[in-house]
Amino acid sequence: MEQISIISLITNASIPVQIVMAILAVFSIVSWGIIFSKWTSLARAKMETNKFIKQYQNSNSITNLYNAISVQNNRVTTGQMFFAGLSEYNKVSKSGITNKDAITANIERALSATIDEELNSYEKSLSTLATFGSVSPYIGLLGTVWGIMHAFIGLSNTGQATLASVAPGIAEALVATAIGLFVAIPAYMAYNKFSADVSNLEKRMYRFGDEFLNLINRKLSASNSNSQDM
Repeated sequence: MEQISIISLITNASIPVQIVMAILAVFSIVSWGIIFSKWTSLARAKMETNKFIKQYQNSNSITNLYNAISVQNNRVTTGQMFFAGLSEYNKVSKSGITNKDAITANIERALSATIDEELNSYEKSLSTLATFGSVSPYIGLLGTVWGIMHAFIGLSNTGQATLASVAPGIAEALVATAIGLFVAIPAYMAYNKFSADVSNLEKRMYRFGDEFLNLINRKLSASNSNSQDM
């Protein structure tokens, strides 16, 4: 009996099944590209977040820290929040606004906008992973159903119901389901992992935002003049 290989099953499959396999192959390439990209960006974000928070906690002067990070072009998460918040504070101070609530509100909006921008960048393409994880098994199943139907139609034409005549057609059909699962499983796992990472970053950014606003409020409360020059 001639040995059946995965490659031969794919190459000998009917055109509709091959189209399904090609679609799933594209899904797999795209999803793995997203996985590697997100893995890299989120790992860097977590590392830079930890690094900046240590700098912030150990810094004796927020002005010196601001000057140090202002020349950096790779600010992310909490570092970018600190830069945006203090930049907004300096703009408001230079504009002559002295009302504490107004200053705090402006800084809070700057922090919120930065958080939204950061989260959008990390959440980008995650929905694609979720979509691939959801639809790939069904697309593979479509190929399987078509392949089995094709195999039984061919069997009805030959009139010989033997295992040797049915097995290749059913096997090539089941390959489509296997490929669909191969696409869906890593896509779903990566989506859950990255979603959890983004959620943790979001919590840390909001926590830092609260700490930063408290710092600004303390500075404003301690000021005895109309100048909020820090």
